[in-house]
Amino acid sequence: MSSADYYGFEPIYKLVEASIQAKSDVLIAIIHWYLTKNAFRNVGIGDDKTLSDSEERSELLPDGWNSNPKSYALRYVNDGQLYLLHAVDTGGLMVVNLVQVKSLSASNVTFQIDETVKAQKGSITALIPEVATVLDRVRKELLVPVFESNKKDGETQTKKEPEKVERVDVRPPSNPLLIGGGVPVGRFGSDPLDVGNVGRGDLDPFGRGGGMLFQPPGGFNPLADLRRPGGSGIVPGARFDPFGPAVGQNPRPFRQPGPDPDHLPPPGYDDMFM
Repeated sequence: MSSADYYGFEPIYKLVEASIQAKSDVLIAIIHWYLTKNAFRNVGIGDDKTLSDSEERSELLPDGWNSNPKSYALRYVNDGQLYLLHAVDTGGLMVVNLVQVKSLSASNVTFQIDETVKAQKGSITALIPEVATVLDRVRKELLVPVFESNKKDGETQTKKEPEKVERVDVRPPSNPLLIGGGVPVGRFGSDPLDVGNVGRGDLDPFGRGGGMLFQPPGGFNPLADLRRPGGSGIVPGARFDPFGPAVGQNPRPFRQPGPDPDHLPPPGYDDMFM
């Protein structure tokens, strides 16, 4: 990082340099400056989780910020959201936590105080020779996790849920009152003896079969072998006289030359006085 990247630290540190009591103060002062560099504004000390419009937003460290060199609690605002910064010196190890109050997103970063801070007065590079590494860790370990978590939460809340399309079962519902279950409408070769099929052809305009209530199982076939039981749609034992038009003097052998007397009208059928 160039010197331009540390612009703004010197005037902030000059204001608190006289009150620096420990190396941990130096580390907190640099973290505070880096937060203000990233649009954070301080709204005081403590861990109050409420924020009012009357609280002053400032780039400066508040009074009493280092009253306890072993423990720090600072409040910040960024984009209208309240953040709490807590830092604790645990035997030479500084543990820094950042919490976004609304979402409770939290992050932390740790530093060995004596290995990180080398002086309490002077330029930023004199205070912390590896300041570029320290600030990079603050960015990656303290700021980025909180902001990425808030971004994901916002995307989850605003993401439109896909519309659910209900599947429609086009199969006809089964009738539990039918013996043996329902029979699909329009099924080819359905059993005519099944009482569930009575009248089904009248309800299905695309169904097969005629309009007979009890259609013969095999359909009407006048050429079938009448001697074979069940070979056609003719009930065994019933009289059936096949007929057909004669062709010339030699009709086809399986056709009779003309209708027999059973097909002629009875004598005097048109005499109203008989």
